Amino acid sequence: MDSSFDVIAPPPAFDLDPEKIEFGRTVVPLWFSARYAAGKWETPRIEKLGSIDLHPAAIVFHYAQAIFEGLKAYKWADGSVHLFRPEQNARRMNRSAARMAMPEFDESVFVDGIRDLVARQGDWIPHFPGSLYVRPTMIGTEPCIGVRPSSEFLFYILTLPSGAYFPKSSAVRGTQTVPVYVTASVGRAAPGGTGNVKAAANYAITLQVIGEAKKKGCAQVLFLDARGRGNIEEMGGMNVFFVSGRRLITPFLHDTVLPGITRDSILQLAPSLGFEAVEEDLHFDTLLRQIEDGRVTEAFACGTAAVVAGIDSFVLDDGRRVRVGSGQCGPVTDTLYHHLVDIQYGNQADPFGWMVTV
Repeated sequence: MDSSFDVIAPPPAFDLDPEKIEFGRTVVPLWFSARYAAGKWETPRIEKLGSIDLHPAAIVFHYAQAIFEGLKAYKWADGSVHLFRPEQNARRMNRSAARMAMPEFDESVFVDGIRDLVARQGDWIPHFPGSLYVRPTMIGTEPCIGVRPSSEFLFYILTLPSGAYFPKSSAVRGTQTVPVYVTASVGRAAPGGTGNVKAAANYAITLQVIGEAKKKGCAQVLFLDARGRGNIEEMGGMNVFFVSGRRLITPFLHDTVLPGITRDSILQLAPSLGFEAVEEDLHFDTLLRQIEDGRVTEAFACGTAAVVAGIDSFVLDDGRRVRVGSGQCGPVTDTLYHHLVDIQYGNQADPFGWMVTV
């Protein structure tokens, strides 16, 4: 690792109260970066955060050759800092890179780079329930208007102190609940596309409908399959689960669904808590009937930023609002949230070996 000076992030000049930090707004003034040219990666650097100087013809601006990841660092009660499954983010980023005609980034350098960067930012990591959000990113930087992959790239990592992802939602002992808008007219990803990788363009096409959802008082959007069959896929950046008795149901992974790391963690964690976790294709109309007759009593979204958030209701295109269960965070959602968070913050044993010490 190279650095232009022995750099440590200066302490923040403001309070890192997790209740006051708006997610995604505050960036630590230190970053990790590496450039790719002539067929190889240059030596990575950790240095003071600065602007990126790009030509207006850079391929990322014209053809959206950009991918990213998201993970978190957690400060434990003893002051130590730990990452949650960073090797999974490294692997998924390389899968995204392959799909987007971008070079792989060495997975060990990816993980070690995050550890080194986070280790220099200890004063920026909020205590529970806050965390340090980590955003690895890769973009095509070659100036060229021709429709082809870039031959030059920039890989970089930003970090951001964060609190709650849904700060205005209700909560039961920390487990948030949100209303979700269900769109039948906007597709997130088509078969054969990039729906199963973290390409930046996947998120750009959801921005308009997310804006519509907020006008309806909803915090997120649930997308159905792009073929118009009405099958549930995922949310805008989060996977989804439904609870029926002791059974947890989540849609199968297709090439239109992102393999979420939190999703995978819940599938592993649930059986140890006495739940059956299954993957099934589920039609939205079927889900509505099962909510109405009481077979489905809870629904929740999961992802790195929010961890687990209960869904209190679904808002439909025709204006109907369908309450899920009691309309409050259910006991299964609450149990899963607290077990996962307790592992992340070191409050209970990690039988899965998920946590990596910084």
